[in-house]
Amino acid sequence: MARGPWPSVCRILGVMETAGGTTDPESATPKALAFYLPQFHPIPENDEWWGKGFSEWTNVTKARPLYPGHYQPHVPGELGYYDLRIPEVREAQAELAASHGISGFVYYHYWFHGKRLLERPFDEVLASGSPDFPFALCWANEEWTRNWDAQTGRVLMPQEFSDKDDLAHIRWLATAFADDRYIMIDGRPLMLIYRPKLLPDPKRTTDIWRSEAQKLGFPDLYLCWVESWGPPPGGPEAFGLDASVGFMPTAADEIFTPLDGVRGHRMLDYESAYQAELRRPAPAWKRFPSVMVGWDNTARRRHGATIFTGGTPEAYERWLRRTAASVSKVRDEENYLFIVAWNEWAEGNHLEPDQRYGRAFLQATKAVLVDRSHAEERRPGELRALADGDHAGASPESTFDYVYPFQHESAVGNAAGLVRELGLDPKSAVVDLGAGTAVVSHALRESGIAYHALEIHPVAVELMQAAGIDATQCDLTDLSAVEAVLDELGEVGALMLLDVIEHLTQPQQLLARLSAWSLKHGAPPLVVSVPNVAHFDLGLRLLSGQWIPTETGLLDSTHLRFFTEATLERMFQRCGWKVISRDNYCAIKSDQYDPDLNDGLPTEMIGALRMLSETYNSHAAVQQFVWALKPVPVPTAPTTYLQAVGEQDEGAEAVAASIDSRPVYDYLRSVGLLASEANRRAAQRPAAPSRPLPRWKKTALKSFNRSPRSAAAFKKVHGWLR
Repeated sequence: MARGPWPSVCRILGVMETAGGTTDPESATPKALAFYLPQFHPIPENDEWWGKGFSEWTNVTKARPLYPGHYQPHVPGELGYYDLRIPEVREAQAELAASHGISGFVYYHYWFHGKRLLERPFDEVLASGSPDFPFALCWANEEWTRNWDAQTGRVLMPQEFSDKDDLAHIRWLATAFADDRYIMIDGRPLMLIYRPKLLPDPKRTTDIWRSEAQKLGFPDLYLCWVESWGPPPGGPEAFGLDASVGFMPTAADEIFTPLDGVRGHRMLDYESAYQAELRRPAPAWKRFPSVMVGWDNTARRRHGATIFTGGTPEAYERWLRRTAASVSKVRDEENYLFIVAWNEWAEGNHLEPDQRYGRAFLQATKAVLVDRSHAEERRPGELRALADGDHAGASPESTFDYVYPFQHESAVGNAAGLVRELGLDPKSAVVDLGAGTAVVSHALRESGIAYHALEIHPVAVELMQAAGIDATQCDLTDLSAVEAVLDELGEVGALMLLDVIEHLTQPQQLLARLSAWSLKHGAPPLVVSVPNVAHFDLGLRLLSGQWIPTETGLLDSTHLRFFTEATLERMFQRCGWKVISRDNYCAIKSDQYDPDLNDGLPTEMIGALRMLSETYNSHAAVQQFVWALKPVPVPTAPTTYLQAVGEQDEGAEAVAASIDSRPVYDYLRSVGLLASEANRRAAQRPAAPSRPLPRWKKTALKSFNRSPRSAAAFKKVHGWLR
């Protein structure tokens, strides 16, 4: 049949082709192509190299979190642990991609001197004509080694390049180029080369390819350099190529942490990476930009992995939106951007749905490329503040500006996950006390969970009701009114207090009344989120004499109470609530992170303080505690806040004695601080005879006396410091 520029996408998305195949450059939306990995089925070679039945899932399922808040393992969502030999899987992938704005897949293609690997899925796509979805190829022309899993680097499948092989290769490629679904630019098949510099003579290879392609009836080829190892020196034309394709970002802020589980890995900040990418000056040649979904290859690399933190659907959408805008004036035939990647599960880099985010990354893609909505516009289940004149009779005093969008990577997102795990009766409702403008409703309603909000601010209630959200105006300090509203709502499946407790002068009163009410009404659980005042960033600021209230975050100026894990748990226990599950929201960089303070101090000092904090405070990286609790009877509820949170019979000395401080000394020794301090002291005074240990060292030695080995280690440290 006659080849059209985009027959498949137009059919799937229902997009009308414009006359001449061009669009208004003022409103042009780029076409997004996603890199696609075919290693999700066993092959004989992988069976021999890695063990029987090996596929990409083998490593994915072995991944484990390395530190608080580390998202591992990545568990697939609706597609499950699929096998790409199954046609229905490939069709479901294409349907998901097309319906969310992806215009085609770029399949990795493995050619080793005529030998192909992982070829079955693509061969079946070619032979069957299904899925009816555009595609291009990217030749992964590296040798196949064990480097990718941080092992020896032994070559498993070598590359052998020659003119004869170049000719055989382009003749095979031409069979794919001839398919009506193959992506063309000005009639030229789009072909990517992963590492052109590995070719002994890239210009000769591309000349052979172009000449043979023209003999086979193609006007020419559109060949691209993939910037997997940097941009082409001097531009792609020097290598016989037409353009380059962006890949992973090359610059990002490194996040320093001395956590044992992270040493040896690189931790990078996702947002700083994409900001640097957006600031990158345009090269002198044609370059297709890329957007990376995320990156965390700890599933493949037990040591030396690269981990990008903060790669949320919201951050990805911001990057994608600005990248799409940057190419809005590019002519239609070359108006592409690339997404890394569709299904790189072992690299934590996938648009495909997982159990943590569901379709959130796909929905973000659709919002930019299909719906073309603006970030500030209202989404289903979300609200925005009413500006002056947005509703009749509004006055500046009556507007409500304490409104935030739902974010999957947040305390609210974790709380929604805990609610989903409760397995509530569909007939019951979740009651959100102090709801603000129902931020969490976005996630709950998508999961089919009924939702009702209680909120004191009348404009917030008006906003929710206007958006179709059940809401009642109620003052949480009026405990009788709260009970009355709950009694009227019918079946309550769960209660929520998200970022509310810290705003109350007497939170123990509300918690005790809610526990008593819950025990009388089928014991619905309570899900809470509460800021952690013991986060490392706050501690570092306090050491520097800083306590600066802000409009939002850990030091929100409206916070009246501040909690550590111990004080919060004590209050719940004494008010009739027992923790049944936790999904704390962790952030190594909280909203209180001060880059000037961190950069102004020596790295070794920050590391020592972090290690000290992490040793004595297991929640140093927790920004907000997110817990689910069940009601339990208590003899007498506390009447004052001090009775609710105060220590009573628990002793600080007993807690301190239970802490193993060896990690602190190990860290200090590893960065040379102990040795340098010993040398400094030795240079300042003459050698002195042995003398008894001071009292503080005797106390420390006593804590080390759990084993002869630890006692000997302390004595050695003591000897260094004398």
